[in-house]
Amino acid sequence: MTTILVATDFSGNAHWATNYALEVAHQLHARLVLIHAYEPFTNGIRSKAERSYEQTLHQLNQLREQMLQATNRPVDISVVARTGSPAEIIIDEATKWDADLLVMGVTGDELQQARRLGSLATEMIPHTQVPMLLVPPGSCYQLVDNIVMAVDLLPSVDTLSLASASRFVQLFNATLDIICIANEPDEHLRKATKAIRNFLSSQPHTFSFLPGSDLITVLNNYCAEHKADLIMLLPKSHNRLRTFLPESDTQEVVCLTKVPVLAAV
Repeated sequence: MTTILVATDFSGNAHWATNYALEVAHQLHARLVLIHAYEPFTNGIRSKAERSYEQTLHQLNQLREQMLQATNRPVDISVVARTGSPAEIIIDEATKWDADLLVMGVTGDELQQARRLGSLATEMIPHTQVPMLLVPPGSCYQLVDNIVMAVDLLPSVDTLSLASASRFVQLFNATLDIICIANEPDEHLRKATKAIRNFLSSQPHTFSFLPGSDLITVLNNYCAEHKADLIMLLPKSHNRLRTFLPESDTQEVVCLTKVPVLAAV
């Protein structure tokens, strides 16, 4: 991993994502790119959302200095200020920098609204081609030792998504627990499980079928019991061989869990 891109909106909750990204960049020896997409002045009237390039760049450089002062370890931090649609700019910059990981806060200051209606971060999950690490408010970084991956088993295994997931487990040098919600797993599910376990044969892991009907409740209970540091989801399929959660489930998990979520694509 060489480049991590973290988007900030300078809100009160934005520091959770930037602080988390800083620690991940240090752990993985990666370059960090801070980005903010802003709205320009219009008709000479300045609104709360509008800002100039100079103002945005100044805030980004201030944030960069604060982050460097917060750690006594060397981290390469660049800044990018651009005007326009935040989602389009973030995706474009991720491509330009050839980013290996995109880090975003789950929400800005409107926490309850984000949980009801979603946020920019959750809206981007179906569209990004870069793995996304989504950080909820209150998430302080600690070494990622235990990753829990929730899967929805369909006809077979999406090897590209699983390869991406396995890569992150190896990067963090973490353990991997895979869970699937099924009250009574049938032969089809067991065959799909065997395919996953064969694919991950070189990666130590566990696989559990858990009873229940509510993904959030089951996942949160399991993560609390097993002290998960990171939830990993596979929100996309690269082909007809799939092993991923529907976009709506992925977005719901991101909004309602207190554990950082990595959407591996």
